[in-house]
Amino acid sequence: MTGVKDFIRRLCKNRLTVVCLILFVLIVLAVIFANFIAPYGWDEGEVVNRYLAPSAEHLCGTDNYGRDIFSRILYGGRMSLEIGLISAVVTTVIGAIIGATSAYFGGKFDNVVMRVLDVFMAMPPILLAIAIAATLGTGMMNTMLAVIISGIPMKARVARGPVLALRNQEFVEAATASNSSTAKIIFKHIIPNILAPLIVQTTLSISGAIVSVAGLSFLGLGVQPPAPEWGAMLSAGRSYLRDYPWMVIAPGIAMLLTLFSLNIVGDGVRDALDPKLRD
Repeated sequence: MTGVKDFIRRLCKNRLTVVCLILFVLIVLAVIFANFIAPYGWDEGEVVNRYLAPSAEHLCGTDNYGRDIFSRILYGGRMSLEIGLISAVVTTVIGAIIGATSAYFGGKFDNVVMRVLDVFMAMPPILLAIAIAATLGTGMMNTMLAVIISGIPMKARVARGPVLALRNQEFVEAATASNSSTAKIIFKHIIPNILAPLIVQTTLSISGAIVSVAGLSFLGLGVQPPAPEWGAMLSAGRSYLRDYPWMVIAPGIAMLLTLFSLNIVGDGVRDALDPKLRD
C-alpha cells in the first residue's frame, strides 16, 4: 500500500498528467454512456439533413447520409477505445510471457525466439498490421488480432531485458533450489518484478493501438462502414474535406485529444515509476 500511495503522490505532482488523466477519464465515460449522452443513434439519419454545419441541434454537423457526427463520434470512440485497450493489454501479456520465458531459458532457445521476433520486427508495426489484416480480412475481431500480433515482438523485447538481469538473482536461484516449477518461477517470481516497465509500456501502447486501428480502418482494412469508428469516419469524410470540413475535423479532434491525453498520462506513469526520480 505504501508503494501505491507513493506512486499516486508522485503522479499527482505533475499537473499536466493529472489534467490529461481527467480528460481521458471523461472521454472514456462519454463513450461508455454514449447511449444516454448521444442525441441521436449512430445510424440514425435523414437525407434532408445531409451536410448540415455544426449547430445547437447537431453539435458537430451531419455527414453525407444525414447522420449526427457527434453521436457517431461517441459510439465510434467506444469501438476505438475497446479495440485499443484490449489489444494493448493482450499484447503486453503475451509479449511479457514470451520475453520472460525466452530470457529465463536463454541459450539456443532464446536465440531462436529472438531471431523469429527479429523477422517480424524487420517490418514496421503498422505495415505488419496491414499485411495481417489483409490476410485475415476485415472486421473488428480481425483488426484486433492484426494489432495484437504486430505489437507482440516489441513487448517481448521490452520484457526480455529486465528478465536477463533478474534470472541470476538470489531469489530466483532460491526458488530453483527449492524445486519450484519453471512456470511458478516465471509467473510468481520474475514477472511481478518487471511489472513497472510492463505497466508503462501498456499505457503508452494504448495510443499506438488506437492509431493502428484507425489506420487500418482508414485504409479500408479495419472496421467497415456503416459501423462508427474514428479512422473509418476520417476515411469517409476525406472526400468532402473541401466543402464540408467538419466531417473530418470533428472525429480528428476527438482522436487528437484522446491520443494526447494518453501519451501525457503514459509519460507521467513512467516518471512516477522511475526509481531514479523518487525523492
